[in-house]
Amino acid sequence: MPTATDPWLRVTVEVPGATPSEVVGAFLDPAAVRRWWGGAELTVEPEIGGRYVAYFDRLGQTMRGVVTDLDQATGRFGFSWAWDHAPELPARRVDVNVDAGAVLRLAQGDYDQSSRIDRDEARSHREGWEFFLPRLAEVVIAQQS
Repeated sequence: MPTATDPWLRVTVEVPGATPSEVVGAFLDPAAVRRWWGGAELTVEPEIGGRYVAYFDRLGQTMRGVVTDLDQATGRFGFSWAWDHAPELPARRVDVNVDAGAVLRLAQGDYDQSSRIDRDEARSHREGWEFFLPRLAEVVIAQQS
């Protein structure tokens, strides 16, 4: 969980046998995203400043942001996001780094630990990433077969 000294949540998952490019690609390929991210329909412009929009049909909700970092070959990807239906909530940023050993490190933030809403959101977001990132790993590994 985020702390007073580190306002970001951090989640790590291994993707055995994958390249950094393949792992980042799973955040950019609409078909892959649909498979691992709860059926999300992704619209993406894969360039810094490009749109990153995911519509979650089951929820009837849209998450909208922009690509903030992208170097697929070296395993870097980032995006901002906020929910259309909850404009009162702060926008968040997600930073993904994948090393040569195919270890995905995701950081999301930032969160104000003095805010109950932010603490609750951080807990919920961590649970979401801990559920979905292993599914991303499964999708990437299956694509190698």
